[in-house]
Parts: sequence; C-alpha cells; structure tokens
Amino acid sequence: MGRGQRIGGCVVGVWTDLPGEFVAGVDPARAGETDMVVLMAGLGAARRGASYLAWHQYQTIAAMTDRLITTNAAGFVMDGHADCAARISRQAAVSRRQAEILIDDAIALRDRLPEVADTLRDGILSQWQIRLIISRTELIPADDPITPALDAEIAATIRRRTGVWDRARLRDMVDRLVFRHDPDAVRQRRKDAMDQRGVWTHELPDGTAELTAVMSAENVRIAAKTVSVLADAVCARDGRTRGHRRSDAMFALLTRTSFDCHCDSPEECTAQIPDPQDVLEYVGTEVVIHVVTDAATLAGAPGVGFLDDHGLICDEHVRDLAARPDATLAPVTPARTQPTFVAGTAGDAPEPGEVEPGAVAVVYPATHPGNGYRPTASCADFVRVRDGYCTEPGCTRSAFDCDLDHVVEYDHTHPARGGATSSENLNSKCRGAHLLKTFGDWVDVQYRDREGRLVTEYLTPEGLTLYGDAETLEDTFPNLRRIRFEQPAQAPPTPRVITPADNPERTRSRLDAKLARRRNERARNKRQREELDRLDPPPY
Repeated sequence: MGRGQRIGGCVVGVWTDLPGEFVAGVDPARAGETDMVVLMAGLGAARRGASYLAWHQYQTIAAMTDRLITTNAAGFVMDGHADCAARISRQAAVSRRQAEILIDDAIALRDRLPEVADTLRDGILSQWQIRLIISRTELIPADDPITPALDAEIAATIRRRTGVWDRARLRDMVDRLVFRHDPDAVRQRRKDAMDQRGVWTHELPDGTAELTAVMSAENVRIAAKTVSVLADAVCARDGRTRGHRRSDAMFALLTRTSFDCHCDSPEECTAQIPDPQDVLEYVGTEVVIHVVTDAATLAGAPGVGFLDDHGLICDEHVRDLAARPDATLAPVTPARTQPTFVAGTAGDAPEPGEVEPGAVAVVYPATHPGNGYRPTASCADFVRVRDGYCTEPGCTRSAFDCDLDHVVEYDHTHPARGGATSSENLNSKCRGAHLLKTFGDWVDVQYRDREGRLVTEYLTPEGLTLYGDAETLEDTFPNLRRIRFEQPAQAPPTPRVITPADNPERTRSRLDAKLARRRNERARNKRQREELDRLDPPPY
C-alpha cells in the first residue's frame, strides 16, 4: 500500500493517490484557486482512503476477536465477545450494539467474503456497500460449499465492471448471483419475510404514536397509492404538508371516516373529495405495478423477476403475481409488428449458456410514421424495462417514473444531423437529471462496450469523464440485449439557403452551438475509446 508508519507495534499503510495539497486539508481561502479537476481527484482519493481505513478497521477487529474469543477442548466458549464489544464501544464512543455489528461484519468478511473484503481494501467499494453485500448474503453460512464461489463471483463482477454501484443496483446484482448459486435460500428468505407480516404500534413523545404494517411489496404499493389519491384530492389552498395530508387520509381510510379539505375558504373550495370506498374502487383500476421476467420463469423454470420500485424477486413470487386475477401479461416487444433480423455479435451472448452465441438481434420500429422525435409506446416501455432505474449515477428512482431522454440530442431543425430516436440512443432520466442535461453543460454518452454491455458515461463541464451505473436489467435478463428499436431511415431535409437578410446578426443559434460542442465532445470521447481498443483489442 505504499509508505507506512509504525503505531503501537503495527505497520499502518497509507493510500498513495491523495494529491499533496490535500494532505493538510483544503485551504478555504485558496479553494477558488484550485482546479476543479484536482478537486474531483482529491474527492475520489479521499473516498478510496476511507475505504482502506474501513478495511483496516475490520482487520483489526477480526484480530481482536481471535485474541478475546477462544474455545477450550470441552467446547465451552468464553464470553470474550462482550469483552471485545466493550473495548470497541468505549474507545469509539458508540453503542454496544454498534460495536457488535462491527464485530459481525469483520467476521463475515474474514470467513465468508474475503475476496469482497479486498475490494474494500483497494478502494473499489465503500463501507456502506460492503455492509449491503454482507446483509444480502447472510443466509449462506461460511461453511456452505457455494460460499467461496459466490464470494469470488461477486468480487469478480465488481472488479470487471466500469461504473458505479448505487444501493439498488448493487442489491440487485448480489441477489441475482445469490439466486443463481442457491435459489432455495432466496425462496426461503421470502417465506421467512412473509411470515413476519403484521401491524405494530409504537408510542412516540408528545402525544403521537407510530403505526407500522409489514406486507408484500405489491400490496404496499397499492395501499400507498390509495392513501396518495385521497391525500391529493384537496384544493391548492390546503395548508397541510403532503405528509400531514397522507397521515390524515390513512386514518380516514382505515376508519371509514370523512376526509376534508383544510383550506381557509370553504365557499371557494374546488376540492372534490371522494368517499373512501370510491377511492378504493378507483385505485383498483389505476395502479400499475410493472414486473419483468422471462417466459420460462412464468412457465415454472427457476429464475428471477424484477418488481418495479422494489428490486429482484424470486420465481415463486413472480408466478404468484402472474396468477392474480387483476394481472395482465404482455411481452416487451410490440404485438402485430413485423420485426427485422440482423446478424448477432459477441455482445448478444453476454452469459454463456443463456443466449446462443451468434444469435440474431430482433429490430422493431422505434417511432411513429411521420414523427421521428417521439418513440412508440413499445419502444418507451422497452427502454424503461432495460434501464430499471434512472440512469443518473446514484439515483434509484424507478424508470417508469422517469422521462425518456435522447442521449445524443435530437435536432429538430436538422433531424438527420441529430441523434436518432432508438433504444440505443434513449435512456431513462429523472426530472432533475433531465433538466440538468437540457440546460446545463454536462454531456452524456451511451454505447456498447467490448462485452456488448450498454455503458453510460458523463462528461463534466471541465471534460472529466464519470462512469455511469455498472448494472442494468440486461445483466439480469440477457435476452434483452437481442432486442433493438431503431428509427427508419429518413429522406434528407430540403436544403434552405440563408441570406444575411434572414439573420443579419447570427448564423447559428445558441442551441445549435451547444449541440455542435456536444457532438465534438462525443467524437473526441469515441476516438479515445477506439484508440484504447486498438492498443488493447478485445479478446474476441
């Protein structure tokens, strides 16, 4: 790990990529003089350093447990666990429970997930990501024969992928691999979780209390939508916050009492408050819960599904949802549409044995005739199914609640010069990310890498490249990579001669200038990728 210093008989390594000017911290008086690229580099180095320190903490705690928790020949275990927890809690000023969690995590990394622990040491993952992996694999004991293979595959996936792991995508990746190695453990976890269903109350200070209910994820979605519909039926002059209205609406629904608007002018109130029973009937036809799975899984084969705004679910859960009387089954490809077929590539076979190598790609029309900007409903649904979540790194908003954005901007003035309306040039963005893309100076790029994975990158206004997410639903359902929605070829626009009288002061609008700059940025980025592929060609 580079240089080190001796502290109390231990050699402590340090991370070496922290810029020198950050060793003593950032001087606020000179922060404005520091280049933004240097600040970003310092932020990344500090994150990697924090990961290394967390790894060192776990290593130290594991060594302490070896010293304090011992077993004699008769099998009697001394209560060194409490002694170890006391030392940690008293030195770090944390609760005994927090100290016990640190001990459990340290033992899990040492005994069950040593290769995953190395990704923490190398600064690839952060401590919260490591703890998420521990929690999603805790059903598999250290002495299970599949544990070393699962540990190795999780670590290899994390090291191989370029991109960031937010909470939802990291959880989905680990769940996908756990199901592949031990589907029975995942099914048992769902059964155990469903056995914990119930309703509890908890008294809070100052005359308030909390009501908690645990139920299936789809039922929670329906119940929450019911509450939201009633809470949002008030007029704009209602002075309550949304949280206050939802609390009052939930009580009204549970007790079948009235829910009224609290505006200051009842005579001018425009609210149309439905009866609680009417709300239930309305919500029953209005709530849509999207579930993605393979046809083979529906037919009874082992597999997983993706529940919108929740994550991966086991095959039994998928089939239970499909068997509901209000469920509608629909393919992700458009019905009554004649597709075309193109030769497959190596990217069409991402997982050995799941997609036949050299399989053809199926291409469907992406736009309505005469409107090259708006995608068809099938194309829009496919993009949201493929992405699963907002494509902005760190955002876990459901793709079905996001806007669709042309990665390479669609040029309304010169459509042939702008980005196409196709599944390869569309992705899901939450409203905030979409506005930042439209009105800011950020540039995003989306392309297929050498493994055939759809990769998103973001270029900061300073030209620094930030990787997008490391996981999409294509990794869970590889056959999605064989589906394309493409825009049909269009005739070139009729040339128009612009004279000085038409535009005496400006020959190109600010929007045209922005699009041209972004095209140049993407072209430069593409040349760099091609040069890297030339120096280090892909294996196929």
